[in-house]
Amino acid sequence: MSATNVFYKVEIDTFESPEHPIIYFRKCKRCKTANGADRQHNRIVNEVIEDWRQFSSKVSRYTISRVPVDVVVHGEVR
Repeated sequence: MSATNVFYKVEIDTFESPEHPIIYFRKCKRCKTANGADRQHNRIVNEVIEDWRQFSSKVSRYTISRVPVDVVVHGEVR
């Protein structure tokens, strides 16, 4: 599973609760080139911002990072 997929961790900090961010994961097919991986990361960032646009006045920060498969275990953060 880890050879064909990559995982992105999305953290959303809000003004109302900055010490408790919203955290979820996205799974995508692994890209074959570094440029493809950069484009994929940019696409994920743009999709997250678009998905959360209606709450943009309440969001203080978006953090999207690529994480290894061992960090993601049934949706739990290790």
